[in-house]
Amino acid sequence: MTFSSIDPREMHRLGSGVQNAGKGLTECAAQLRAILAEVEVTHPGVATIGRIGQWLTEQAPDLYRRRDLAYEAENVDVDVFGNPLSGTVVPPGMVRIDESRMIPAKVRAEAAQAAPLFAAAARGDAGALEKLAAYKGRLSDPQFATALIEQLGPQGLLTLPATMGTRVRKALDADRDSAAAIRRQNRDVLSMLSKALAAATDPTKNAHVNRKFMEELKRQGRTEILAPDMGGLTNPGYWSLGQILAAAPNEAYSEWFMTTIGQDMILWDRDYLKEHRVRFLPKDTDVYNLPAPIDTRPFQDSDVIGAADPIAALMTVASTSRERAQALLDNKDLLKYLMSGRRSQWEMGDRGESLGEAMEAAMKGADADSQRLAAAAAQILADEVKPHVSFNDAGQLEIKNPSELDRLSGIRDNMGRILAEHTGDIVFSYFWNQPRPDDDELTGNVEGKNTSRYNPTDLDLVLLDVAADDQGYQALLRGEIADMRGKIDQGMATGDRKELNNAIALNSTALGHLVEARRMALVGRGKEADAADEELRKMIQDGIGLVPIPFAEKAGKVGLKAVGSIYETFVKDGYAKAGDWLVEQSGHAGGKAVKAFGDAASNDIAAQELVKQMLASSAVAHGAYDREDLKGTFVIGDPPRVKAPHDMNKDEYESFTRWIADNTTVPADFKEAQQSAAIGAKEFSDNLKAAIK
Repeated sequence: MTFSSIDPREMHRLGSGVQNAGKGLTECAAQLRAILAEVEVTHPGVATIGRIGQWLTEQAPDLYRRRDLAYEAENVDVDVFGNPLSGTVVPPGMVRIDESRMIPAKVRAEAAQAAPLFAAAARGDAGALEKLAAYKGRLSDPQFATALIEQLGPQGLLTLPATMGTRVRKALDADRDSAAAIRRQNRDVLSMLSKALAAATDPTKNAHVNRKFMEELKRQGRTEILAPDMGGLTNPGYWSLGQILAAAPNEAYSEWFMTTIGQDMILWDRDYLKEHRVRFLPKDTDVYNLPAPIDTRPFQDSDVIGAADPIAALMTVASTSRERAQALLDNKDLLKYLMSGRRSQWEMGDRGESLGEAMEAAMKGADADSQRLAAAAAQILADEVKPHVSFNDAGQLEIKNPSELDRLSGIRDNMGRILAEHTGDIVFSYFWNQPRPDDDELTGNVEGKNTSRYNPTDLDLVLLDVAADDQGYQALLRGEIADMRGKIDQGMATGDRKELNNAIALNSTALGHLVEARRMALVGRGKEADAADEELRKMIQDGIGLVPIPFAEKAGKVGLKAVGSIYETFVKDGYAKAGDWLVEQSGHAGGKAVKAFGDAASNDIAAQELVKQMLASSAVAHGAYDREDLKGTFVIGDPPRVKAPHDMNKDEYESFTRWIADNTTVPADFKEAQQSAAIGAKEFSDNLKAAIK
């Protein structure tokens, strides 16, 4: 980096003087040339004067750019002429600027050659598209990208998708088959623009657009863009920007872009709907609207192409990193709009799948921001679910107008995975039983660990919605299994009876809430209760509770602190290392796991069987049993020890089950788990009844 210090006001005067001098010398050369031409005389000095004038004219923009860098450093807003706005206080003295942000004239000249090619390619010029290929490798170069984006300008940038949409509309009207080829070309062009825009709006790079450009981009985003040759049809500038984002969903946009442009896009979306009361998400079949220049995402569970939603495109781009997603969603009012006020809009598109992806990226971590945003999202979703819950005269739960909740069904699997990562906090919340926390109390820090704070009733309302989705329920269930199994293993490994009892009681209560939520979610939607326990039964059938934790002897020392994602690492990468046994047991006729599955006639019985499996295998893994007179077909080694359950055959397992009832604390622990699960199920129902009174 190279720094210099300048006075922005003096630099403005210098730039203006150089510009005027260049203009004057250029005019002088022209006048001299005309006079000499009349007398048919030439002189080399005239050409020299002209070159000097041209050189001075070319230097003025760089001087103005240095001025703008200084004003940007001081957060001084200026008008289109570079003068500070009325009332703006300009600090006196010199300002330090980074000279490395100055883009060489050669690079700007190359960008000036590339910019018209984008406009020509948008109109369908095949030659221009071919020439653009030469610039693909330079679009991630901050200097070239910034020069290109500045050359296009916010208005020119947002006009391109509208021009492309016009071509697609005409193709759809004339020959639908030709529209697909046009859209492929459009994607090539728009993805190039997206790469350049991402590079040019990254403030960590030396070269990037300034704050003034971003403010103009926001203004143009809220302006109606005229579609050429469409009889006066317009589209909002932010709709165009959404099409650029959609063309390159994995592009790495900066946090600065997300907080300035991204959040303003959401605000515009909210303001637009309030003002117009119409939906501006055109589909190909809407003949009087401008279609998407590229193929849009299909509706959920359907091959039908949906609407071109700029906010969905924004969410998809944001979901590519935690930092990006948090920068965009770290505003509870905007998050509430996305999860509540925009539901009818999501229904037209992907039903919130893109929003769910962004939420998951922002909320799954162990950092304080993830914990806070997850707790905020739970409150917002609970408020949406609550008006739809009622109980009939027979005391049975009913869900009113579930189709309204289903408008945002696309986030359910994501919410399941989010809450699964915060299972420990959820389990504790049912014990702590505190009122809904205020916005500034959504998180805490317990012994150096960030925690989320939830209200139990809010949690149960959220579970009622999320558990209606198979994937959402599966994620919640696996998170609970991982947390419970880890704590049981740790309690048995350390011989800490108090820790073990607490884990059994608290986690079984939370499991009771979850399985009852699944049952009520499906029954409340008119489905048979037996359908509610299919996923849990499958996990019992697979014998997941029997698979011993790897490095069991170390569990008491490292516990869950040694793992990252609570399910992906602890269960999938841990338990599933005994994958051969799982594969063998799945669908194994007459085996021990199948017997447990066959006996699991309801959710709570299946849950209890799962807990029994955990307790039995943990007792064996950690030697938590009476070693005197240890005999049986399930015993191996010298000194004798119990064979790992996943190595037992059917007869050995039956003998082991009979023996363990007499020689371990599993029966008592299991009875406590049964009681706690039943309590959790009743608490779930009571919480919902209290919530709607």
